[in-house]
Amino acid sequence: MNASGGELVLGQAIPCVRHARFPGEPPLDYARRLAPSVAFAFHVDPARMAAQPDFDFFAEAFVLPEAVVTRAKARGEIALTRDAALIAATGADQLFVYVVEDGAFDVQPTRSGRRLSAGDILILDLAQAVALLGTDYGAIMLVFARGALPEPLRHLDLHCAEIRGDHPLARVIGRTLACLCEDAPRMTQAQGSVVLRAAIEMLGVALADVRRARPAPPMLKAMAESLVDDHLQESALSPAWIAERLDVSRATLYRAFAPYGGVTRFIDDRRVQNAWVLLTSPDPLALGEIAARCGYSGRRRLVQAFSERFAASPEAVLSASEDERAMLREQAARAMMDGWDRRTGKAVGG
Repeated sequence: MNASGGELVLGQAIPCVRHARFPGEPPLDYARRLAPSVAFAFHVDPARMAAQPDFDFFAEAFVLPEAVVTRAKARGEIALTRDAALIAATGADQLFVYVVEDGAFDVQPTRSGRRLSAGDILILDLAQAVALLGTDYGAIMLVFARGALPEPLRHLDLHCAEIRGDHPLARVIGRTLACLCEDAPRMTQAQGSVVLRAAIEMLGVALADVRRARPAPPMLKAMAESLVDDHLQESALSPAWIAERLDVSRATLYRAFAPYGGVTRFIDDRRVQNAWVLLTSPDPLALGEIAARCGYSGRRRLVQAFSERFAASPEAVLSASEDERAMLREQAARAMMDGWDRRTGKAVGG
């Protein structure tokens, strides 16, 4: 079980966390256990879910270094809200995407005034307030850093932007993410990342067609995250290095990353996650090359950081049996899900 009551599924190349109801579990207990998983970076009322006699929910969340991809099916209504207090407490500035497969969603604020239905795609900015009501729905949910979008789109206000189901790319995006979820048990994380990047690239092309996109104020944390991801190989990457390039004080930068646990923690997480992906690829690089690509000063520093985070050395991963690899994937899933929990604020405001 993970911290929010989800079952960690082992033996898969892409770590997966599964959420479902236990046999005979009382409705309110189920709703309370489920609430953090459903809410993620939103407020949710367990009592409202439990009051629905036929309420049910099942989800599988696939954890990749670049994003968390969740495929969920709900019977009944789930109300999600993100208000100013939660935003201030978490500091999250990720994008949250809903690809509606079945059912309907009402969203406020709305750009179109219409209810979202099967085939539509909704983009939410976790730095802005929103209320969302899903009814008898199936959806694929994707949370990722704003910096993953092409450069011009990173600086647009995309909150509550919609890609309608009749857009030429909407179905392709939905099917690409659906295939990622369906084929995850047979994919390595590196393969999953390729599919994910293709979906995000298509999402960016479709978003460029959203005529009502507005310039957004610069987000310090988003810009800092992009700098980290674009310069992981730089051994000099540090809070001072980032503050200098963004022309802000170190104190200002630290405040922006306080909900995450600090700038250094974020850099460390991204480096060790990238090392995991490179190490578990079908044809892994030599440890010295992995160290260089992840910004470690040498092979010894890579081994130290990797062992501290995953409780196993890189050499142990390479020589592990299948059963041992399953245990290591569980440890990786926990570490990466914890990182995304802190990035989106779930651990603080869930």
